[in-house]
Amino acid sequence: MAFQVDNPLWFLVFIPMAAVIYLYWRSDTPLGGGRKIVLTALRTIIFTLIILALAGVQLRWPIQQMATVFVVDWSHSMADNEGLMLEKVNNAIDDKAAEDEAGIVSTGREAAVEIPLSEQTDGIQDFQTEINRSYTNLASGLQLAGSLFSSDDKGRVVLMTDGNENMDDAVRQASYLNRRGYIVDVLPFSSVYKDDVAISSFDVPENIYLGEQAAISLKIDSTIDTTSQVRITMDGETIIDQSVDLNKGTNQLSFKPLISTDGFHTFNAEIVSAEDQVIENNQLSAFAETKGLPHVLIVEGKNGAAANLEKALDASAVQVETVPPELLPGQLSSYLTYDSIIFSNVSAHMTTKKQMELIERAVKDFGVGFVMTGGNQSFGVGGYFKTPIERLLPVNMDLKGKKELPSLGLYIVLDKSGSMMGSKISLAREAAARSVELLREKDTLGVIAFDSAPWQVVELGPIKDKEEVLKKIRSITASGGTDIFTPLSQAYKQIEPLELKRKHIILLTDGQSATSLNYQQMIEEARKNGITLSTVAIGMGADGPLLEEMAKLGGGRFYQVQNNSNIPTILSRETALVTRTYIEDDPFYPKFAGGFGWRSYFENGVPKMNAYIATAPKNRAQQILTSDKGDPVLARWQYGLGKTVAWTSDLSGKWAGGWPKWKNWAPLWNDIVTWTFPQYEKQSYQVSKTIEGNEVMLDITAADNNPANVNVNLVSETGKKIDFNVQPKAPGEYQGTFKAKESGVYFLQITEQQNEKVVGSFKTGIVVPYSQEYTFTPTNERVIKKIAEAGGGQVIENLENVFSAEDMPPRYDRQDLFYPLLIMALLLFMVDVAVRRFRINFAFVNKISSNVKNNRSKVSGETEKRSAQLSQLKQASAAKKTDSQPKQKKRTVGNPPYPTDSRSSKEKTDRTEPAKRSKNSQTGDDKSREERLVRLLDAKKRRPK
Repeated sequence: MAFQVDNPLWFLVFIPMAAVIYLYWRSDTPLGGGRKIVLTALRTIIFTLIILALAGVQLRWPIQQMATVFVVDWSHSMADNEGLMLEKVNNAIDDKAAEDEAGIVSTGREAAVEIPLSEQTDGIQDFQTEINRSYTNLASGLQLAGSLFSSDDKGRVVLMTDGNENMDDAVRQASYLNRRGYIVDVLPFSSVYKDDVAISSFDVPENIYLGEQAAISLKIDSTIDTTSQVRITMDGETIIDQSVDLNKGTNQLSFKPLISTDGFHTFNAEIVSAEDQVIENNQLSAFAETKGLPHVLIVEGKNGAAANLEKALDASAVQVETVPPELLPGQLSSYLTYDSIIFSNVSAHMTTKKQMELIERAVKDFGVGFVMTGGNQSFGVGGYFKTPIERLLPVNMDLKGKKELPSLGLYIVLDKSGSMMGSKISLAREAAARSVELLREKDTLGVIAFDSAPWQVVELGPIKDKEEVLKKIRSITASGGTDIFTPLSQAYKQIEPLELKRKHIILLTDGQSATSLNYQQMIEEARKNGITLSTVAIGMGADGPLLEEMAKLGGGRFYQVQNNSNIPTILSRETALVTRTYIEDDPFYPKFAGGFGWRSYFENGVPKMNAYIATAPKNRAQQILTSDKGDPVLARWQYGLGKTVAWTSDLSGKWAGGWPKWKNWAPLWNDIVTWTFPQYEKQSYQVSKTIEGNEVMLDITAADNNPANVNVNLVSETGKKIDFNVQPKAPGEYQGTFKAKESGVYFLQITEQQNEKVVGSFKTGIVVPYSQEYTFTPTNERVIKKIAEAGGGQVIENLENVFSAEDMPPRYDRQDLFYPLLIMALLLFMVDVAVRRFRINFAFVNKISSNVKNNRSKVSGETEKRSAQLSQLKQASAAKKTDSQPKQKKRTVGNPPYPTDSRSSKEKTDRTEPAKRSKNSQTGDDKSREERLVRLLDAKKRRPK
């Protein structure tokens, strides 16, 4: 364990701190009872703790346990290795130490966590998360694995893959993990080859002349010798269907079908083989544009009288195709083959919401023209309120606030049983809401929702607050069984006594009644009282025969709904029909209101017209002909890149009167239809694409580097607008990127604008093939090696040492002491405050301090005294020694060298012995006294106080 300091410069604060503490200690602050000593110590500790906290002092100790995340490539190319990979991972987890952590991440187009990083040892039995296996994004898996580690983990990532990535850059991501202190090892697996037949290329000329035999070529790769079926479609219609023998390897096929229609076409090639085990690579798409005569599509509804229009267009070089609404195509490319589309008395419920959206997209983004003609199935009475078709037309269907309508009572009886869950109940709520918006606030409305029992959603009465009514309707949820009779009987009883000019009930259900009561008697009695009934059967589970019979008895209409998106248009149509005010049937002579180009047709007068559908012109619309009431009869406007026209009378003559026999009928309609054709000069652009995974980058280059503003729209084959923004690279050069969610043809529309006006357009197709995941690709050893090198790891053969820390860089765990130090400083500060506020006496501190000082002074004095005594003793001893030594006589010349004393030597000896003993005795006594003195001083020093 060690300490770590993040901000050591804070230690410089100890210098001013020491100065402040010293000044405080030396100050004359009157604090008795030992408080000054205590406060000085407390403040020294408090300041020290705060400085240590600010300096970022941390405890640090080395991490021993390992954290390993297994990133498993779960793309299509690794499907056959799934069991082996799981077995290896589980064995490695079983062998890890108890304190080690393990996690599992699976990756395809995106990555997902199968097991989060933890100490558990259960392993994994199967991959549970849902990911797109059509792509290999190893970088996403590495990135997610790195996010599982905490900052202090000693982490290792083990990537299990065949190295065939087709999205992003795993090498760059591995390098990033290595810079963060983690290691990336790679365990390679071999791709498993299956019996497969794949279309590797599909080539169709982009420009084909009408009547030309187009050269179409296919390249097919096969791992087996087999017989397969080749199908090629153009705009959904089969043009090639034949059996071919394929050899193992690459096979080249070519066809030359006759192209008999002009316009923009999409082609799709498909190969079917019984032995084929990979079907994802069996299809490819292409596109081509056929130049020829203008092509017009007429969609004829009930009593549409399209023959009158076809005859009128015979005079011009226009190809006309007439179809019922049931045969409308369901893909965008089919609408792009036409220059204009005409709806002749077509009810909205005969088309799906998707078809209307495709038509709107073709008009708005690709310049296809659109014309709607009137009749009892068209405009407002056709149920087009708030539909994509209403958005593109120059007129509104709602007449709200324009004229006084007859008093109306409308009752909606809505099935909310459990079978209505999902889109059914959602669309039913939307349908009821649209009906409310078509009604005036003084109109009477009631709504009953039913399952096995009725629920009064909106009480029958005038609509006072539309927002409140809509809120109640949108609160309906589906649940329970089905009982039709009770709510229908309740609706009849509530609406019957009201004084209204029109009373109408709409019954909508997808089931069968749980009872078999007498509907006939109830409906017939209600019909006599002026109450009409229309019924809507949703799906084949509804009791169609019963509902149809009920509508017939009730004097209303019966609708069999196969597509749920038609529900709102049906209720809008019913609400419009019950008012009967949309149809103006007083004969009149239309008035010319203006309009460049068509004035000459009306200068000499116009025939009488019998009826039309009342509509309201939109703000930017141009009215050409109006009724005597000021309603539009012929109106036009620009909608996006396309032009649209509204003719509110019919084509048969029943409403239009003498117009179909009028001499200017054919010229007028030729001009109306041709006016809607795309009029912009087509500019030339070169478009190249680069595909990485599902990300497609387009480089767009103009032929003439003009300075016009460019607007680019990209639409999928299903009509969905794709997020695609282009950025200029250079004059006339642009670049943009989009993500393709599926393979196929995407339609690119480029428009040029100058001074906010469109001056040119260009249309082309972008083909996105199937993912490279489904191609024949062996294990990419080069990429595997580069990932391991970038991650600081190695290419391993097994998972035996993936929890070993020998090759791991050291990592440390840290405990930040900031808050503990601050808490300690705060507690001590509170003690400081308590000492000052409550004047706590610390006399014992003074006593201890005094005793310490006294002891020090005594010891010092005794030491000095002892030194002095020792010095005196030494001096005395030295003096006595000097005095005890005999004085020697001077020798004279002539004296003998022996003593003059006549005593014998024995006597001299006897006389000197006592003196010697006395001297030795005195010396011993001095030494003894000195030793005793030392012992006394030591004993006194050791004596307890």
